[in-house]
Amino acid sequence: MPTFQSSPLNPAISWLFLGYFLVLFAERVQSLARICRTSFAALYRTGFDGFVDTLTVLSLVATVLLLAFGCKGYWQSLVNPAVIPDYSMLTVTAGVMLVSGMMHTEYTVAPVQFVSYGMLIIAMVLRTVQTAAGADHPGMFWYSLAFLTVFSMAIPVMYRAEIAHATLFHVIEAIVALALVACFTWMLRDLFLGQGHDLLRWVPMLIAAVGDAVILAMRWKENVNTFVLLFAILSVVVFAVGKVLFAAQLL
Repeated sequence: MPTFQSSPLNPAISWLFLGYFLVLFAERVQSLARICRTSFAALYRTGFDGFVDTLTVLSLVATVLLLAFGCKGYWQSLVNPAVIPDYSMLTVTAGVMLVSGMMHTEYTVAPVQFVSYGMLIIAMVLRTVQTAAGADHPGMFWYSLAFLTVFSMAIPVMYRAEIAHATLFHVIEAIVALALVACFTWMLRDLFLGQGHDLLRWVPMLIAAVGDAVILAMRWKENVNTFVLLFAILSVVVFAVGKVLFAAQLL
């Protein structure tokens, strides 16, 4: 496995992570601040609000603690190309932060969130430039990156539903969202550790396919989440095609 000491891409990757954290953190904080500007109790007006707001707060607090005490070498890597951060903990921290982004709190500003996600995706691209260089099958790294990007878009955001059995729906929605964030974090970690040559894994794909299908079906008559529907289908297609290509060693 090649090493990546003193690469000029190292600080760029670290700064992109910082941008992801700062932009998403700021967007989440403004949402919470606007919710409770009249009363702290506004965070808990309904059971759904209480759940997503609490999980958002916990996600933000955990992210700050992990960045402060858990990500070895990260802050030095912003200015020193020879320092490689602990990508294992850094990607876990990114996943913890992503939990807050999957909670549709009041006053959510989705375009700002997508800016932060874009920064993370660019960091993934730069890391793949490093890890794919000199590999026997660099195409597998790039295809895996494409799959992981599409897969990330198929993670459902928790939205309030006004359907029959709404409580059951919200429980299922939360389980699926958190499970897929965990799966994404697992694959993101491997990508940054240089093990991203084959991210076409059955467990994440099955959870996404079944979980998204259940969520979409339960809320179909009220509202169809076209974004998740399209990317869930695309994830399945990219996964299936990739399995064939990888088996035939065509990449």
